[in-house]
Amino acid sequence: MANIILLFIGLTLGLVLQKVKSFPKDAYKVFNAIIINISLPALALLYIPQITINEKIIFPLASMWIVFGLSIVFFVILSRIFKWDKSTTGALIMTAGLCNSSFVGFPVLLTMFGEEGLKVGVIIDQAGSFTVLATAGVIVSSVFSSKEFKAGKIIKDILIYPPFIAFVLGVLLKIFGIQHTEVTKTVLEKLGSLIVILALISVGLQLKISVKEVHFKEMFTGLFFKLLLAPAVIYFLYFIIAKERGLIVDVSLIESAMPPMVMGAVMAVSYDLNPKLANLMVGIGIPLSALTLLFWYFVIT
Repeated sequence: MANIILLFIGLTLGLVLQKVKSFPKDAYKVFNAIIINISLPALALLYIPQITINEKIIFPLASMWIVFGLSIVFFVILSRIFKWDKSTTGALIMTAGLCNSSFVGFPVLLTMFGEEGLKVGVIIDQAGSFTVLATAGVIVSSVFSSKEFKAGKIIKDILIYPPFIAFVLGVLLKIFGIQHTEVTKTVLEKLGSLIVILALISVGLQLKISVKEVHFKEMFTGLFFKLLLAPAVIYFLYFIIAKERGLIVDVSLIESAMPPMVMGAVMAVSYDLNPKLANLMVGIGIPLSALTLLFWYFVIT
């Protein structure tokens, strides 16, 4: 419950600070820089070495990659039909393709499934959505932010991107079995904790709903995919085709139905992928998901 309250406080603070004349109008750029260069790498270094790999994580992990991969195919096809530019297409992939598996996801899972459901949610967040963000998310952002496709430049951008570097280091720590000390763990936790409130305020600072400027077709198409189509595909694959039942697949479905990830929007903005659309996807998607999550909960129960 505290996470949900903090979520709305963060977004509201951002909206209020828009009206404060003494507050810098482009402060969100500083917040985003701190998140991308400090907090997100800290979380990668903290969580990646802690991931436990076994057969139980196949369904939860696959759901996050399926949603992201499907979003690429879905929005690239639509971009050719509706003539969307690369910036808009990239913003939709980075928001509709990534699930808010922790900040919204954890309190929702705790309410719906209790502590056992939350444990599955932690796996999905750390080894699933976070890993997708730090790898495929960086690649997609780099590709769609480029005016022209230059493989060398894109590869260079990926290799020097702090979250990706931290991800690689985290994997190496895992491979070599190097554990964090209490000191390093505490330091990384403190640095990573900045991400929550800074990301929410950043989105709030940029959230401007103007009927003339909002691309309603793109936004509602993105939210339709994220809140309804993507979880429908997971339901079809897991419940109908694979005929799986139980807590793990239930949690996987609910996590796939979560609203857009705040960090996906922050990364999209940092790459200048239609910032207005990216932030609206989060700002509108989070409250709207309260209805769609209830729908999916009734479907599985």
